[in-house]
Amino acid sequence: MPKCLYICDHNHTYCMRNGLLLLPVLLLAASACQASEKSDSNIVIQSAREVYEFVYNKKAGRVEIRQDLQTTYRCNSFRTTVPVMELYDNETSIDNVEAWVDGKAQKNLSPAYGYYSVDDIFYSDARTCYFELPLQKQGALAEVRVQKTITDPRYFTSIYLTDRYTVGTKQVFVKVPRWMKVELKPLNFAGFSVTTRTEYDSKSDADIYLYTLSNAPAQEHESNSPGPSYLYPHLLVLAKSAAPAETPITYFSTVKDQYGWYRSLVQSVQNDTAVVGAKAREIIAGKTSDADKIRAVYYWVQNNIRYIAFEDGIAGFRPEKAHEVLRRKYGDCKGMAHLTKELLRSLGYDARLCWIGTNHIAYDYSTPSMSVDNHMICALNWNGKMVFLDATETYSAFDEYAERIQGRQVLVEAGDDYLLTRIPATSWQQNIDASKSELTLSGTDLSGKVSQSWSGEEREGILSQLHNIKKDQSKEAFMRFLSDNNKEYSIQNLNSSGLEQFDGKLSVSYDLSFRNAVSNFGKEYYVALDFRKEYGAFTFTPERVYDYWFDFKGQTLREVTLNVPAGYTVTSVPANLSVKNADYDFEISYQQQPGKVLYRKNIIIKNPRLARVRFSQWNADIEQLAKAYNEQIVLTAK
Repeated sequence: MPKCLYICDHNHTYCMRNGLLLLPVLLLAASACQASEKSDSNIVIQSAREVYEFVYNKKAGRVEIRQDLQTTYRCNSFRTTVPVMELYDNETSIDNVEAWVDGKAQKNLSPAYGYYSVDDIFYSDARTCYFELPLQKQGALAEVRVQKTITDPRYFTSIYLTDRYTVGTKQVFVKVPRWMKVELKPLNFAGFSVTTRTEYDSKSDADIYLYTLSNAPAQEHESNSPGPSYLYPHLLVLAKSAAPAETPITYFSTVKDQYGWYRSLVQSVQNDTAVVGAKAREIIAGKTSDADKIRAVYYWVQNNIRYIAFEDGIAGFRPEKAHEVLRRKYGDCKGMAHLTKELLRSLGYDARLCWIGTNHIAYDYSTPSMSVDNHMICALNWNGKMVFLDATETYSAFDEYAERIQGRQVLVEAGDDYLLTRIPATSWQQNIDASKSELTLSGTDLSGKVSQSWSGEEREGILSQLHNIKKDQSKEAFMRFLSDNNKEYSIQNLNSSGLEQFDGKLSVSYDLSFRNAVSNFGKEYYVALDFRKEYGAFTFTPERVYDYWFDFKGQTLREVTLNVPAGYTVTSVPANLSVKNADYDFEISYQQQPGKVLYRKNIIIKNPRLARVRFSQWNADIEQLAKAYNEQIVLTAK
């Protein structure tokens, strides 16, 4: 991975299918939490040999890394095709590609070279080299050799030992001349068969580091799992300095070195301040207070600049010109952060760029490397407080932070110096989905009034999806979401607030008619007051390999009042449920009052990171929750 991760990875808990806004995927069937991209067991890497050598290019006056990557694929059972893709960019060149199938050179090999795109938008220097090789039968072998050059050691950040396929044997050689100062930091080696050896080559005055991986399982890509840097064995390559000639070269010996290089990239960007300033004044027209002006700018960028998220390691580090982001009306995290900063600065506010690694990354700035950050946001030094603005989080309120950046180290611009701080971490109380219902029994139907509100990331997820739908379809989609797509759940007189706002809660109220909601046997009526049964089937199978990370901490609160009609008595009320631990709470209670029954459910995810060793306890607790969901209030007609 020659470049660091600049993914700005959103992981909202809401999904759109067939134009319908559905329930949060966290609350769907158990299969949702098991979703994964399983490796292709029909293809294995029989052997691989990778050589990385630091060399000095005298003509260009720079240190380069020459890569020689050789991989042998084997067909395990039936005929298949091996897809081969190599990424490269302005700092990386592909010098040679060769392939053999069962020992025969593929002389007509013609890789497809092209720019990487997102939704047909080519917005970076990232390019791909792609081709396929046929494996006609069991035991067939395909050999691939790719030679590449990285033109700047800063971009050579890591070497991963495992692969998308099972690996038989893989050897990694890193040749480091004595004039090159680089640290190779092994991570996640525990649990894998990796041997290491170091040799000295006197002819080239270089140290050679050899890492041999044996019998490694394929990388599993499971939903809501930690990022690769938490899971897979890899080498963090920390280029510090070089002295191949008279003039020494400094890379990232310290965080100050890293910040200085980032700052030089930012300073090289020339903005059209007149265009940016005019737009800023247009945005704040009619606003008088600083708070209103700042919010107006932040929310305008969120609402008017389309966010383009690029995959791991393929976006550069130089932000786009602010006026170009304005003109194009789209940008990645760097472009949006830069535009937010320049709009605010044009109005006289102390806005700054920030570099940050989301929770997708295991490292922080104690390890100076481009691999420690994958995201860029804006900071505002205002009223003696640093407020962070992430415009990629559409509909996220001012001074409200997504789970993916909470508590993370952030590198903030401070002129020639820098500020290293952390994003504030909030509790589960930021993200609440709460509803209150008052219902009355009529035959086998329930009817009444419902009010519901969402805050924090619960709210942001719904609004993001609603505003991605055509306006003439958004109301229908919202109604289907509220009814859980249940045709018996009829909603009338829907009122909402907060659909067009960025601050505060999203709230709705409506009249409900729930047909056939009650089972009737003779004089007995069986009433279940929980229609959604959140998390009721959300369990983990033994096949899941990695920890599960919920998208965010949060609370699901349901309060229902059942008015008991005259002529009915309450003959049975289910037992209460209380499950409490450091990670989550599941509580269900029933309270009888004259002429009514009060139902209350409170689910709190306090720790969004559920360790695999906790799965069995989670499953047992979910079993209790599901059992409680199946219990019913029994009414008897007199």
